[in-house]
Amino acid sequence: MLYGKRVTLRPVIEEDWELRYEWLIDPVVNQTLPSGSGMPLTPEVVRERTRRYAQADQSAAYFTIIREDGIPIGNTQLFNIHPWSKHAEFGIWIGDKKVWGKGYATEVTGVVLDFAFERLNLHKVYLTVDADNPGAIRTYEKSGFNKDGILRDEVYKNGQYVDRILMSILKHEYRKQPKCSK
Repeated sequence: MLYGKRVTLRPVIEEDWELRYEWLIDPVVNQTLPSGSGMPLTPEVVRERTRRYAQADQSAAYFTIIREDGIPIGNTQLFNIHPWSKHAEFGIWIGDKKVWGKGYATEVTGVVLDFAFERLNLHKVYLTVDADNPGAIRTYEKSGFNKDGILRDEVYKNGQYVDRILMSILKHEYRKQPKCSK
């Protein structure tokens, strides 16, 4: 378990699949995700993915975000953890639209970065974000991520091609940042 001021990150459990499915089939939530391509998700697909996320895996850490009142609001993960190069890919999505814009994503990002750099001793955390998601881009910039490049027309979603922005933060850059989670 990882802790912030207002959130707890607990490992994903198989029973999380139903809530994840609810969030994923919401078109407003889905359009903010890289997978928001209009491809239908079935309960079986989400159940199987969640089952895989709940299993121990040294190359990934999957968490459910729990608000201070015990209500799950989203998911976050470090994946493609590379033990030799000491880097990993970061992802987050807030499925509960009622808490959008209230700073939860920024807090969770800080908690995960602290885990990545201080406990896993990683050197770099990177991510990709769709260019049509300005709220996520602001969150990442606030958390210290830098834009590294643009993957042009990287994903086809909602009837059009969208650029994807590659961003990263290095351990020494993170240590200069004010702690988002503390």
